Amino acid sequence: MVNLKNLVRASLMATVATTAFGGVASAQSAVLNQTLDVAEQSTVAGRQTQQRVDQLDDQRTDIELEYRALLQQIESQRLFVEQQQVFIRSQENELTSLQQQIERVDNIERDLAPMMREMVTQLDQFVNLDLPFQLEGEDGRLARIERLYELVDDAEVSQAERYRVILNAYEIEASYGRSVVVFEETVLENGSPVIVDVLRIGRVAMIRRARDDQGLSILYAGASDWQDVPSSALSNVNRAFRIAEEITTPSVFLVPLPGPSAAQ
Repeated sequence: MVNLKNLVRASLMATVATTAFGGVASAQSAVLNQTLDVAEQSTVAGRQTQQRVDQLDDQRTDIELEYRALLQQIESQRLFVEQQQVFIRSQENELTSLQQQIERVDNIERDLAPMMREMVTQLDQFVNLDLPFQLEGEDGRLARIERLYELVDDAEVSQAERYRVILNAYEIEASYGRSVVVFEETVLENGSPVIVDVLRIGRVAMIRRARDDQGLSILYAGASDWQDVPSSALSNVNRAFRIAEEITTPSVFLVPLPGPSAAQ
């Protein structure tokens, strides 16, 4: 009986010991599993944090590159603006210069009208004081002067066209002094019209020759009366007529001109 009690007691004690040990092991396993879960969560969190850090670093690099690109664009725009300002200043200076030129043109046009009238007046005086050749007729020198007076008063004609026509008249008058020509003229002798040939030697002299070869007369520049050509000069004068009429080849000829006047 006693042995049975001891055996039961021993069994109970073993059961209690086994139960106690099993509870401790189970508790330790739960703690370990919890620790492992925490470590795994920490690892995942750390990996996520590192990914976030890498992402932020990439964003920072992109932002820095974009910032530098913007700085370069700003510098390029600044240089462009400076160039445009230089160009604008140049254009402003050009506009100022053009405006000044326009003002000068206006002044020139304002002063040109009286100047052109003065040119016509002086040409008129010159023609009246010159040798009296080719004065009459529609294409004569006096008719040309009259047309110039009408031209300078014509508001429908531009200043440039007026100036061109006046200069052309001056050129025509200048050409007379470089030419030797013969032309036909009708003069009055004893009240009757007579056709004569006139040799004009530049602006130096004019020599008349009657068609009936009854004589030669000469008018010098600055003289008021015609004079008879001396017989000693007839040969040279006739040769001069033939040269002007292109009958013979040009050559040197002598003209009976008066000598220099004595100083007063």
